[in-house]
Amino acid sequence: MASLLTSSRHVALFRQQQIPSVWILTWLIGSQRKSTNINAIDSFISELVENKSLKWKVLNSRHRNGQPRVVPSATSAPAKEETLKRVPFRLTELYTELTQNPLVVNISKLDVPQLDQLVVTALKEQNKEDVNLLINQMLQFGKIPSQPVLHTVFKYLSDERDKEKLEQLIDLSVKLQTKDGSDCRFDHYRALCQWKLGNTFKSLESFRELIVVSNEDQLIAVDHMLREMIDETIGKKSEAVLLAVMGLCEYCITEVKHEFPICYVWEKSFHSSWHSDQQAAKTIFDRHEPLRKAISKRLGHLSYKMLYDNDVEKVYQLIEMFLKHNMKAECKSLLIRLFEYQYWRKNLRGCSEIMQNAIDLNITLPEMYNRHLLELLLGRGSKDSIEDELPKKTKELKPNKYELKF
Repeated sequence: MASLLTSSRHVALFRQQQIPSVWILTWLIGSQRKSTNINAIDSFISELVENKSLKWKVLNSRHRNGQPRVVPSATSAPAKEETLKRVPFRLTELYTELTQNPLVVNISKLDVPQLDQLVVTALKEQNKEDVNLLINQMLQFGKIPSQPVLHTVFKYLSDERDKEKLEQLIDLSVKLQTKDGSDCRFDHYRALCQWKLGNTFKSLESFRELIVVSNEDQLIAVDHMLREMIDETIGKKSEAVLLAVMGLCEYCITEVKHEFPICYVWEKSFHSSWHSDQQAAKTIFDRHEPLRKAISKRLGHLSYKMLYDNDVEKVYQLIEMFLKHNMKAECKSLLIRLFEYQYWRKNLRGCSEIMQNAIDLNITLPEMYNRHLLELLLGRGSKDSIEDELPKKTKELKPNKYELKF
């Protein structure tokens, strides 16, 4: 009754102020249903939490607290509904529950896609505790993920230098996959683990034995590992280690006819700031003709990369290396790129030196570059030459001019 009198007073006040009746009706409905909407939202959020629609980590929180899980049944459902209590929604506690608590899961009843999802998520989040727990359960229950995920786990264990678990998981994988009749060779992960542990020469010897018996797919995996090892060696480790790595790369190109390792180690050594690395790059360049042919095929990319970094000196060094083996076609290609580099910077002296070098080496450059040099001598830049090459009709086109009276 009191609420009705209060509402009537507000209505009388609104009539004196001439407020539209639609606004009055909206205000009355809102004031009466405000608390009802809040309760409905709170109930909806509470039901989401209570109905276990959050992440599955929260579902297993009772195990962490030592409380057994209650399996719902048809007889206990009504009693559970009667004793159901509304709990408040606390976002801070929920975030702590999801992020700080360790993983609690049993993979014995999971299928391969579910196990893959768990492993990939843990590796992506870089959660070492969860990854180690999953690996321990793989060994415990004798279950392994799919091949791509399994190789990712092997790589993770190699990087972590966990030789014991790596050996156990490889043995389990070989045992399970041998039953399926599939080909399984994971020895290159053992070799990589030896490298990470610091057993350099033992690791390189293992790779030498593996490369001979590896198929094409396994060679790709070995290439990725050798690339990582070369990056860790150039400019960081001793010259003895570099020479040992180069020896393995030379073995690849001579025995297996595989070019990638020696091309990669040559490029990294050639661009190294250490003089010993640069000398090693020149040595293997002079020693192997297949390496020179492979570099010749990639000459455009190499020269573009060096000139993009304004490293003109490296281009001249490469010209000297090719001249030593009388590879004038490659020298001509490098001289043309050098001339273009200097011409677009309007460097008359640089272009003159390149033309003189070409004459001294008995290398004939295209006539176009003689014309470009003449343009620089006459004080005309590349922009002017481009304008001269345009059709005359485009030069005759002029915008209309209008004379204004004021």
